[in-house]
Parts: sequence; C-alpha cells; structure tokens
Amino acid sequence: MRYVSQKRIEDAKKALNRGDVLAVPTENFYGLTAKLDNTVAIRKLLDIKNRQIDSAKILTLLVADVDDIKKYASINRKTLNMARHYFPGELTLILPKHRTLKHPYFDHFETVGVRIPEHKYLLELIRATGPLLTIGATPHGEAPCRSGKHVAEVFPKVDCIVEGESDGNIPPTVIDWTESEPMPIRQGGLLIVRYA
Repeated sequence: MRYVSQKRIEDAKKALNRGDVLAVPTENFYGLTAKLDNTVAIRKLLDIKNRQIDSAKILTLLVADVDDIKKYASINRKTLNMARHYFPGELTLILPKHRTLKHPYFDHFETVGVRIPEHKYLLELIRATGPLLTIGATPHGEAPCRSGKHVAEVFPKVDCIVEGESDGNIPPTVIDWTESEPMPIRQGGLLIVRYA
C-alpha cells in the first residue's frame, strides 16, 4: 500500500495509470476509484468490495464536464439543464446508457450513474486522468471512511491512498431519471429545487 499527497496530483495520476485502485477524498466520504479504461483495475476494485461485475449497480462514473456525460448516457434537454445547474455538486444522476456505449462493466446494465464531483482535488484528478469509476469506501455494515488512515485500516487491499480527510459526512443526493420524470432515490446533502 502506498500513499500520495494531495499536493502532487501527478503521483495519483501515475497510480491510476498503472492500474492501481486509488482511495480518494471527496466532498462526502472517501471513495475507491479505478480508471474507466482499465478492466483489470475495475475487477480489482470490485474484488476489494467483494462484489461481482454483474451484481446490482454499484459503480458511479466520475467525469469532469457536463459535455462528457453525453458520451456515456442518453441525456435530453431537461436532464442537461439539471446537470448544468447542479454539477459540479453532491449529486448522482442515474440516466439511460448511451446506445453506443460498449464497456466490460456497463455492458451488464442499461443505466449509468454519473457525477461531477465538487471536491477540488478529485475534479482536478479526473481532468488529468480521464473518467473514473468509483464506489464509496464503506465497510459492510459500518460507517463510511472519512480519512485515508481509516481506509488503510479496513481496506488493506487498496493499492494507493491519497492522504487527508474527506469534506463531509452526508452522502450525495441520488436522482433516477431513466424514465420521463425524475425519481428521487436518496436525499443527501444537496437539496434539489429544480429539475429542468
């Protein structure tokens, strides 16, 4: 297990590029991440969480810009307006998968959960590496990890940890917009006051 400083984003980029599962702070809790284009790292991430690749949808796609969402999800005018209003932010949007998306993970699903994080370091990292897949660093039946030290204690198989602490203790709001109308799935730290 290695540690990298938030002051040297290049070290985290190198870790992800070599196929590491990287623990990163977010505006909520710590997350476990792998590069979208690294199938081996994604399988390692799932193994750390003791999940099967075709189990219930668990990995969220992190992108850096609203326009990036269009590459992976079908997005209409209303969902695009909502994304532009609330991203970056503490929100996950569940959208229909784009018909052209072919990917060893998303091939098992018809939807994509997507976020643009508000956390300055994480957003900069995504801009440097490209899209990431993530899942909360939450031990089964326990509270989420809020520090790199906690991640090291409960997820010893993680390859690399960004030192520090997360910014909050409330999970992101989740909205399912795979049908004609949005459906709130989880009320988190972000209060949604407009949907279009």
